[in-house]
Amino acid sequence: MAQAMNTRENRILKKIRKGDVKEFEALFHHYYPGMCSYAETLVKQDGVAEEIVQDVFYNVWKNRADLRIYASWQSYLIRSVFNNAMMHLRKSKREQSLDENWAATHLESDELLSEEMDAREMSAAMIYTLEGLPERTREIFRFSRFEGLKYNEIASEMSISVKTVEANMGKALKALRNSLEKFRKTA
Repeated sequence: MAQAMNTRENRILKKIRKGDVKEFEALFHHYYPGMCSYAETLVKQDGVAEEIVQDVFYNVWKNRADLRIYASWQSYLIRSVFNNAMMHLRKSKREQSLDENWAATHLESDELLSEEMDAREMSAAMIYTLEGLPERTREIFRFSRFEGLKYNEIASEMSISVKTVEANMGKALKALRNSLEKFRKTA
């Protein structure tokens, strides 16, 4: 069990409870450097360590009327600095996790948006290419790819030979391949 506060520390506690600023300042100046060093070993950041220690002393002053110290000022301050440092580290870890989740989510959505834009651009390039084809070639391609007709059905529908259908499909597919190749080089 921890040893009870000695008479001197008990006297300091009583004065601080009554609002003695000079006694509080003396306590602060006595323990502040050591508490900052201790906090820095925990959080590994000088500025954050100072904030943690300042927060501990702020809470000591703010809650002075209800302050209960059973062992010593040093053990009370060490325990308080440790608790605040652990709260800071947990909060930082949560924030880092949230930041990582946010980044991953936005990266994913950026990739999807980029893919969607690429698909739209590629579709526009294909439409542009098809519009540039002769009317009969375009119609043969539409019958084959959009309506699912076989070459002999297209030939029958358009009153042309199957060889003409094959030749025109070859032209359309070559034009689309060239367009797709150009698109990939610019993307």
